[in-house]
Amino acid sequence: MPDLGPLVPSILLTVAALAVLLTDLLGRGRRPVVPAVLAIAGFVTAGLVAWGQAPDTAVVFGVLRADAFGLAMTVFCCLVGALTVVATMRGEAFRTPGGEYLLLILAAVLGMIILSMSVDLVTLYLAFETVSIPSYVLVGMRRSDLKANEASMKYVLFGAVSSAAMLYGLSLLVGLVGSTSLDALSVAMTNGIGAQPIFWVACVLMAAGFAFKISAVPFHFWAPDVYAGAPAAVGGFLAVASKAAGFAALIRVVAAVVPGQVAQATGAGWLPDGPFLLQVVGVLAILSMTFGNAAALRQTEIKRLLAWSSIAHAGYILLAITVWSDSTLAGLVLYLVAYLFMNLAAFAIAGMVIRRQGSGEMSAFRGLARRNVWLAVALAIVMFSLTGLPPFFGFVGKLQLFYGVFAKGYIALGVLGLLNGVVSLYYYMRVVTAMFPFSEQEGEEAATAWRLPLADKLLSAGLVAPVVLFGLFWSPLWEWAKAVTESVIGG
Repeated sequence: MPDLGPLVPSILLTVAALAVLLTDLLGRGRRPVVPAVLAIAGFVTAGLVAWGQAPDTAVVFGVLRADAFGLAMTVFCCLVGALTVVATMRGEAFRTPGGEYLLLILAAVLGMIILSMSVDLVTLYLAFETVSIPSYVLVGMRRSDLKANEASMKYVLFGAVSSAAMLYGLSLLVGLVGSTSLDALSVAMTNGIGAQPIFWVACVLMAAGFAFKISAVPFHFWAPDVYAGAPAAVGGFLAVASKAAGFAALIRVVAAVVPGQVAQATGAGWLPDGPFLLQVVGVLAILSMTFGNAAALRQTEIKRLLAWSSIAHAGYILLAITVWSDSTLAGLVLYLVAYLFMNLAAFAIAGMVIRRQGSGEMSAFRGLARRNVWLAVALAIVMFSLTGLPPFFGFVGKLQLFYGVFAKGYIALGVLGLLNGVVSLYYYMRVVTAMFPFSEQEGEEAATAWRLPLADKLLSAGLVAPVVLFGLFWSPLWEWAKAVTESVIGG
């Protein structure tokens, strides 16, 4: 029997899920806070255990690798899960989530952890489905909400198509390699398997599945409707944790496909000369950045705006994988941490405003500074950070990511990314200017102030504070990100 230490966080989440289910059944829903506390405790305990574990490069059962990268993603997903439960209790629904909701969140995070550690194609696919199926249900849990029902149905349909395409691509790859192991795939790549046309077909089909999970163009159609129809907390959960797990799995696959000598080569154009999978990722990055920002310019509903914004951010992150170097992947890890706090804060604050105003339209945010300056300032900081303005965390993440792109010689890609950042400034600032009216007449309709509960203040402050602090003191995080990256690409 192998050492089961790396599986302890997953086991703890499984125990927490069972405890939540049994507590909810035995209490018959009369004490809904107890299951919520158990779920948060499960996330915190699993995250702390993962944080304290020593990285292990050994493969557990031949399918999971608990290296520094896998443990970091475990902590990441557990943190997002805990914050999602808290945000749900303070968001637009403003009620304690039921046991079934908590069970689905726990199951999805468990799937994300397995996905981020998978080094076997079958395990990777099963983990994908373990993440996707609870997500479909989470989106449509408000049965009386027609928008949520429509969003859930679209999510299921797009998910089924992309899952089938990915499974077919994986089957082609397994047929070529003769094994489901990513290590075997790496060996096959050194033997010239990448030159076969059927491998190119497999790459395109696999990319479809990954692009759906990370909502990259052209497999992004579900994201705006799903984020708008789901509660804000669920939208934030899908935009952050689900997307991060998809990137983690993509990095595992690309690490097996990309030979070391190619990984350290210098770029000289729009896309790398090879291998083919990196070229596909590069095309997805360009399309996602451009279309995501262009579509966000026309949005008037906050959750749809954040959805298109997340599509654009997926493009930025895909740039790091396209270039594939130590510095860009370390920038990717740092950017994911920044993205965690920025996006969760944006969705959580949006949920608080929607709860008060009954709408997520931009008009509901007009004059927010006159009604509650705390939320207005907090959301403004998040918008500045998402744009990539100093001195916030988003600026540091983009700085390190784009520095790696330019350092490897991909000037055209880097300039395109920066231009897209300039475009994003317009729609993020639309939110800020709506909250802080420049004339008395603009703010008259929203002059009635309302008090913010202490729990809402603590949640918003807890999410926004890292955006400010890590923007000023980011050096230790950068060193940590480089150490995490080395475990994936071998330094």
